Amino acid sequence: MSVALFRTGYMDDALYNLESVIESAKADLADVDFDTIVGTGFSGGVVIPTLALALGKRFVLIRKEGDDSHHGPGRLIGSLGERWVFVDDFVSTGSTRARVIEKVECGAMLEDHQTTHVGDYMYANKTNRYQPVENWEEAA
Repeated sequence: MSVALFRTGYMDDALYNLESVIESAKADLADVDFDTIVGTGFSGGVVIPTLALALGKRFVLIRKEGDDSHHGPGRLIGSLGERWVFVDDFVSTGSTRARVIEKVECGAMLEDHQTTHVGDYMYANKTNRYQPVENWEEAA
């Protein structure tokens, strides 16, 4: 049987090697104290629920700006615990990361819920996949 494989470049691991992404996340996040995985976008829709299930965590997906989907009123979908990790393929400019943090903080405030962003996990990085929040604060 002939198969056409459509490559994306930026999220090929998430689509074609998801088992490896899961195993890496299990190892890289084993010592991180968190209960929720947060992500956004198409790759997030594939990776976030899968990682949450594999790691026994909650998850929140955040719709991208301009998503006028008719599937529901919320921009945040899922359940948010007390300590969360932002998961994405990589951070370039940091604008997606900043938008996600802002949306989670606003959503938590509207629900009168206390939560803490503890770090970021970039599954497409080959090294230094997990970065605690302190590393970002020191670089700012």
